[in-house]
Amino acid sequence: MYRLSRISMEKLSKILLIIFSCATVISVLSIYYTHQLPTFETQTETLCTYEHTGTYDYVAQLKPSIIYGNKTTLMPGEGALYTAIVKQINLTFTYVFSCNPKPENTTISHQITILVESPGRWMKKLSDAEAKEMFKLSSGLNFSIQVNCTKIRELVDSIDRETGTRSSTYSIHIKPEIRITANITKQKINETFTPELTIAFKSEAEKGNYIDIQNLNQTKPGAITETHQIFLPRVQTQRTISYVATVVTAIALIISAFLYVRYKPPAPPEKIIEKHTAPYNDLIAKTTKPAPETETTIEIETLEDLAKIAEILARPILHTKKGEEHTFYIIDNNTKYQYKRKV
Repeated sequence: MYRLSRISMEKLSKILLIIFSCATVISVLSIYYTHQLPTFETQTETLCTYEHTGTYDYVAQLKPSIIYGNKTTLMPGEGALYTAIVKQINLTFTYVFSCNPKPENTTISHQITILVESPGRWMKKLSDAEAKEMFKLSSGLNFSIQVNCTKIRELVDSIDRETGTRSSTYSIHIKPEIRITANITKQKINETFTPELTIAFKSEAEKGNYIDIQNLNQTKPGAITETHQIFLPRVQTQRTISYVATVVTAIALIISAFLYVRYKPPAPPEKIIEKHTAPYNDLIAKTTKPAPETETTIEIETLEDLAKIAEILARPILHTKKGEEHTFYIIDNNTKYQYKRKV
């Protein structure tokens, strides 16, 4: 019954040792995993959204023409603007700033720059006086200009004569620069919006001589955001659980290891002797006869010391067994060096 109980405890302790070893490894890995999780989460709150909108519109005044008949004006999308039949283009610009929620203390300033350019050749920036005289530029944020095709061609020809160039294509760049500041709650909008418009006088073999006006509607959206660091308690809870699990499984592993060592059956005597003599197998020879009696017998404390004597004397170590006692000895004339061990 005792033997059966010891065997059962041995198996049980071995099973528990395996189970809690795996559990400890898993709990340690859970600590590593939970420490890879962020304890804070970044959340972005939108305090307001806003948008700049710049809208250009035009009405082109036409000369009598075959292609358009009695039509005297063209608006965007109504047809191509051929240079030969367009007398003047009346252009308007409207700016709108929308914001949600409504801003406070809004300040808007603006500046308009007009450039006349012959691409790849020259560029002229008009002064305020020149812009008002040539384009009838009105003052104000929402402005209007008059593009007289004959006057523009005369200006281009004059500059070509000065520079020695000949421009078949040229452009007018209208660059309003709008600066706005506004207060939104605790934040502040401070931006610049530059909705540039280009009126290009082009000459192409397939399309002929025409005026190209694009990007009539331009927008620039924006937002004011605020970033918050949100603590994640669930991650800390997971870490605490992993700590507790590791401590519990480690204690259980220690207890199961202790039980396994306690109830583990001892190694067979043959195995103990084989392990003990393994380093000296080349020096040991087994014999079935008991050790002979000699005049002098010297007891050696360890097998290692006996092996040293065997090497010095160039004698083999003889090994004999009687019951549980193993005797290792060396015979040198009438002297016997021996080492005994019971298992």
